[in-house]
Amino acid sequence: MTFNRYIFLRMIVEFIGVCCCTIQLFIGNTLVGLTVAGVVALLWVVGEIWVVMVLNRQSPRRDELSDEHQRQAMQFTFQLTLGLLVIVGIVIMMVSLLAHTPVYLPAIILPDIAMVALVISDSRYLWLEHSGMGESDED
Repeated sequence: MTFNRYIFLRMIVEFIGVCCCTIQLFIGNTLVGLTVAGVVALLWVVGEIWVVMVLNRQSPRRDELSDEHQRQAMQFTFQLTLGLLVIVGIVIMMVSLLAHTPVYLPAIILPDIAMVALVISDSRYLWLEHSGMGESDED
């Protein structure tokens, strides 16, 4: 399994987490949300440990282009997430001021936003890798 395929599988697990947190946001059952988030986190950790063990090489190659793609993906995700959070914060503040009542967001929205950021980062990385490498699937 190549590193890019692992990133794709990790992105799928993270997307399942996003869907589960979003469903829990509308259902409101904390126990179900906690259980699903725990299972997704466990799968994610097991995947990370597995990759470290399987892709562990005595002398790993340094792929500067791949490192640059990872940096660009994380920077893009950080800027996008920060911008969206600022916009959401301003909108909530304006609604609170206009309605003269405080507006609260459920706590599950924070892990939901975090998992969305992980999915965006992984998908951006894969997009950069695909556009930079042509048809090859190697990492």
